[in-house]
Amino acid sequence: MKKLVFIVEDNPVQQKMLKVHFEENFTDYNVITFNHPEEMMARIKEKPYAVILDHLFPDGQKTGLDYLKLLKRNFNSIPVIYYTTLNDELLQDEVTKLGAERYIIKDSASLVNLRTALDLLHEKKQKKSFFRRLFG
Repeated sequence: MKKLVFIVEDNPVQQKMLKVHFEENFTDYNVITFNHPEEMMARIKEKPYAVILDHLFPDGQKTGLDYLKLLKRNFNSIPVIYYTTLNDELLQDEVTKLGAERYIIKDSASLVNLRTALDLLHEKKQKKSFFRRLFG
């Protein structure tokens, strides 16, 4: 069964590149892309395996941090991978404190880093499931 991943990315070129990359290289994932977090939030009840969340959006009213807080407050079991162009240690610390699984900078290694983050998330969930079965 394929795992559902939501990708929130406002840049249409980046969005298309991510969708194609996932479809061609991550065959165990079903990807739905969104231009804005509000679109994603309208479908959050579909319970995605993970959310890849961009930081900045053109309307400038809210950032990915606002949506990360909202997700962690209301849908804490859904892992969030924060995906940004900002190489900012303070932002990274804030994102980590808010409960994001990973902070990934959009660069030449970001596709590999996204795959690694999803693989680690899968391992973590498998271990948690194993120990739940073992210790009930």
